[in-house]
Amino acid sequence: MKDAAAMSPEDAEAAMLEGLLAGVEKTRASIAALEALELNLLATARQIAADRTSRLSDPSARAHEMPLRDIAAEFATALHANDRGMQNELHDAADIARRLPRSLAGLAEGRISRRHLRAIHEASAGLDGPELTAYDEDAAAAASEMSVNRLRPILRGLAEQAQQRPLTERHREARTQRGVFVRDLPDGMAELTAVLPVIEAHGAHDRLTRMAHLVRDAHDPETDPRTIDQLRADILSDLLLTSTAADTADAPHAGIDAVHAHVRITIPATTLLGTTDAGAELIGVSPVDAETARRLAGGSVAWTRVLTHPLTGNVLGVDRYRPSEDQRRLLRVRDERCRFPGCRMPTHRCDIDHTIDWAHGGTTHVDNLAHLCRRHHSLKHATPWRVRLGPDGVLEWTSPQGRHHRDSPASRAVFTDTADPPF
Repeated sequence: MKDAAAMSPEDAEAAMLEGLLAGVEKTRASIAALEALELNLLATARQIAADRTSRLSDPSARAHEMPLRDIAAEFATALHANDRGMQNELHDAADIARRLPRSLAGLAEGRISRRHLRAIHEASAGLDGPELTAYDEDAAAAASEMSVNRLRPILRGLAEQAQQRPLTERHREARTQRGVFVRDLPDGMAELTAVLPVIEAHGAHDRLTRMAHLVRDAHDPETDPRTIDQLRADILSDLLLTSTAADTADAPHAGIDAVHAHVRITIPATTLLGTTDAGAELIGVSPVDAETARRLAGGSVAWTRVLTHPLTGNVLGVDRYRPSEDQRRLLRVRDERCRFPGCRMPTHRCDIDHTIDWAHGGTTHVDNLAHLCRRHHSLKHATPWRVRLGPDGVLEWTSPQGRHHRDSPASRAVFTDTADPPF
């Protein structure tokens, strides 16, 4: 160990940063343990309310609500909180303690955060019994290895695997709830909400985003200072009210109406053949029912379709209306998003980076290429972060402090016993 006085300024700063990082990690673990303790205390309070309710002789619903409302008000006034919100906290704490013991233990041990646990809890809705137990184990393990944003689509996949009702049946029922709603806001504004199937919703949002970028790129920010969010809103309004986006800025922007949505799904081969109803996936976002997957594969040219082996998840084929070169297609399928740990920026908004710089002898080969968003692409080249790409597609990142972080391609494997596929 170098004497502090003999250290260079750079070494001294690195040592200080390592100490700061270790201190923050320890603090976060302590906070997580305290949050787990708080959840257990709230769960116990909720159980007291349930016990009081069970002893009531009055069968009315109002009477049965009072013990919980009473305790919620007691806690809320002491903590300067809203009693309705506290009632929800009591309910959630009891639900987590009863249904997700492994995930709660992960919080107590400091392996996951309260945000991780909240995401696990939200995705567990509708699960019970052995399916819930398996989900709890798998979710807790996954949460300890990744950011909350990266975790959410994995949780949806785990919950989907555990569901007993087929996705096709549940989606058909959920579709009946689609609609468009308006909620008035202050200052002459209103909120327009559309509830749509996930494919259409993400396709619409992606098309609006692409059109917004086209408008912004065609205009001087000094004369058109609108943000991407504002442009999306203006284009949506114009499309709905006039069927064209041509008037969303003063200057013309040729080609905007030709912009198409870019949405990618994976489809098991047996689903296309009709031998199983294995669901597809809107990559990195949400499961897609088998009926919708077969309909998209049958002819909609606006989507990228990835045909996968139902057991191994290996890519069997990629079909696009405007295909790019083979390497780009393979990389999009493999990476799905920015390959910096914790980032979920989709590949169509990323750069393809040479892991070993081409100018330094790196080859333009898939074993030396990976998607990085603009933020992390510049971080890689402008800071001491280092990265190595393995033959299995795993990126091994090394931070300036010498810490190692692995980023694996999204798994396509489905671990289930089934008959051999018909090919």
